[in-house]
This record gives sequence, C-alpha cells and structure tokens, in this order.
Amino acid sequence: MKISATILAAGRSSRMGEKNKLLLPVNGLPMIHLVCETVISSELSPVIVVTGFDHENVDRVIPKRIDKIVFNSNWESGMASSIYIAMSSLNDDVVGNMIVLGDMPKIKKETLDKLIEGFISHGGDRIVYPIYNNKQANPVIFPKRFFSTILSSVGDRGCKKVLKQYPDDAVAIPIHSDEVVLDCDTQDDYFLITS
Repeated sequence: MKISATILAAGRSSRMGEKNKLLLPVNGLPMIHLVCETVISSELSPVIVVTGFDHENVDRVIPKRIDKIVFNSNWESGMASSIYIAMSSLNDDVVGNMIVLGDMPKIKKETLDKLIEGFISHGGDRIVYPIYNNKQANPVIFPKRFFSTILSSVGDRGCKKVLKQYPDDAVAIPIHSDEVVLDCDTQDDYFLITS
C-alpha cells in the first residue's frame, strides 16, 4: 500500500516576526531539515516538500534524499494551494497522502508508523489522524477517495473541513505525547520546543 507524504513548508511564519521559523535550529539542525529526516525514515513514499516564501534558503537545508521539492508561487493564498500542488502530482498507485506540517520538529518516526499502521488496518479507506488529550492533532492521512474534495478546497482550512465533513470516515489514533500538537508559530512555541 503506497502512502505518500506532503510536507508543508511554504508559509511566511509571520507570527514569528522577522525570522523564518523553518530555518531555526532544533537540536543543531534547521527545523524543516529535522521534519524531513523523520518523514524520510518512515515508510512514506514519495515524500514531497512544498516550498514558497524564502524558498531559496529553505531548499538549501532540505535533505537531498527527499523525493521532490515543488515551489508554490501562489503560497500567499494559503495552505490549500500547497496541498493542491503536491497531491495533483501524485501517481495513480498512491492510495493515501499524509499531510505533515513543516513546523512540527518533535514528531517521531514511531508516531508516523502508528498512523500508517492505522491507515493500513482500515484498508486504506479512512482518514486517519492522531488524538492527544481529546484534541485532534497532526499529521493526518487522507485516502485517495478524498483527494478530489481536498483539491477543490481553498485557503487554509481545506483538510480540516474535509475531516469535519466526514467524521464517520475518520479514525482517531491515540498518541500519548504532545509532539502531535506542538507546532511552532511563535517565539513562545519555539522556546517550548527547544527547552
């Protein structure tokens, strides 16, 4: 069962101030590099990184082993345009796509594997997402049958909307670690992640 990954790395990180959060060091490596390495270490394939804002600098720190880097010239329109670019380039043999946020450097391979196992155990037919302390979290795997619905979305709420729209087609996988809710939007988030 072929499950791809889309790593979102196109936003401006405006809440972080002047800094591009994806380039900030976490354990001595740029945040986006760390996220990419974790995703590459899983069974996800192909792994696509979508860049946008500051793409020359972001491209430079992405590991060479990433399958594909695509530039979203329309990145300012929101996350949906980045997801569209990645999903629309997938081959027919891909049955699911995991949407991974580029600013979640604490995410572990074991967590990705658990989500993949959940997706496979439900026949690759359900949306699979992590849940932590009763809170829906990231990353999320979408089966192929939802690709067209996602591809018709706009703005930043596309995938969340699909998840809300089809609750009976979604499976929550309990994760007992805050890594699935820790993204890095502000200086405070960064301090929390690196402390």
